[in-house]
Amino acid sequence: MSLNMKTTWFLTFLLNVWATALYALSDRTFTPPDTLDVRQCRDLAVANSPLQQKKLYAESIAALQIRSLQSNNLPRINIGAQATWQSDVFSLGVDNPLFQPPQVPKDQYKVSADVAQRIWDGGSDRYLRQQRELERDMASAQVDVDAYQLRELVTDLYFRALLLQENEDILSSSKTDLNRRLEQVEASVQGGVALRSAADQVRIQILKTDQQIAAMQADKQALMEILAKWLGRVQVDFVLADPGWSDEALRPEIRPEIRLFALQQRSFQLQKDRLNLQIQPRIEAFAQGGVGRPNPFNFFETGLQPFVLVGLRASWTPFDWGNRRREAQVLDLQVRNVAAQQMAFEQRLEANTRKEFWDLNVKYKEQLVQDDAIVTLQEEIIRRAEAQVKNGVMTETDYLSQLNLLTQSRLSKNCTNSNPRRPGKCWLQNWETKHLIIKNL
Repeated sequence: MSLNMKTTWFLTFLLNVWATALYALSDRTFTPPDTLDVRQCRDLAVANSPLQQKKLYAESIAALQIRSLQSNNLPRINIGAQATWQSDVFSLGVDNPLFQPPQVPKDQYKVSADVAQRIWDGGSDRYLRQQRELERDMASAQVDVDAYQLRELVTDLYFRALLLQENEDILSSSKTDLNRRLEQVEASVQGGVALRSAADQVRIQILKTDQQIAAMQADKQALMEILAKWLGRVQVDFVLADPGWSDEALRPEIRPEIRLFALQQRSFQLQKDRLNLQIQPRIEAFAQGGVGRPNPFNFFETGLQPFVLVGLRASWTPFDWGNRRREAQVLDLQVRNVAAQQMAFEQRLEANTRKEFWDLNVKYKEQLVQDDAIVTLQEEIIRRAEAQVKNGVMTETDYLSQLNLLTQSRLSKNCTNSNPRRPGKCWLQNWETKHLIIKNL
């Protein structure tokens, strides 16, 4: 077989493999990534949080405790045994040949079973059942409070990643302008109008912009992977939706802390109601049966004899020297303490809501108008600066400074527009970006 024929066969084999691979790839269906808004991210994070297992545990604990309470209506059975030796025993002290009293043994033995059946205790099981249900509800409410903090964390990650994405787009647009400017400067250099150093300055600025873009891409990828972890995703297979502006009036959120405060007050009130059980009598029936030596109810039967005892017993504490009243006062103070905590929380929440309303409807709308004006003016300055550079009135360094000011203005506008409810973080990131740009000049 000739070399050309072998080469032809080998190329044919490679073409067949390549065609098969292309067919396999084209046969696969492309699944676009999910687009998630901030509400969906919050819900997914809460649903996939291990905190939700605490609710299931609280349900199981309450069910077991309530089931144990149901067994209180059943008879209580106790089996006991006793063996004793005593130094002296009961004796009649009679010495009569016609009548010999039995001698009680000093070693005595007894095996018995005690059975008790509750008849009336004032309804303590009803209060205990309510208390267990309240404990379950409070555990669930505490989970909701913890989950709300998780929602705030996910919201922060969402808007920070979104802001980095939009800032990356702005820097990419600035890089496009720099590349266009580089072409113009290169043409001037070739025409002998500009120095090579002017083109080098533009190239340096392009490299610095690439550095900023790479840093933002790394930060965004890190935030997206962290967000994916909270959402229960194995990889970043989703994109973030732009939340946009909303003119809807802000209202105070129904926070889970409000429900927790209400349950805590109910718990203290229930404990106060249970204090009434202390003045209720308790009645139960009981029985005892077994064998003993001697018979514990008849010492004249000194052998191993069976015995039985049945009856009713009651207990009542009519006087407690004011303890119940003082405990009720303590519980009232605890209820008021929780109410004061709730009022302070609602006051702080309302104050924050009012601030957010004014920030969103007045402050940020005015800032957006001002940002638009600043960007428009800066773009006009750039257009005039291009002509001034061509005429030799402005240096290339001054032009690049004005171009960086335009990028900074666009970043500031994007920060104000991306998340109006987080001014602190926006201004901090904008300040950092501003000083990064100035430092790179």
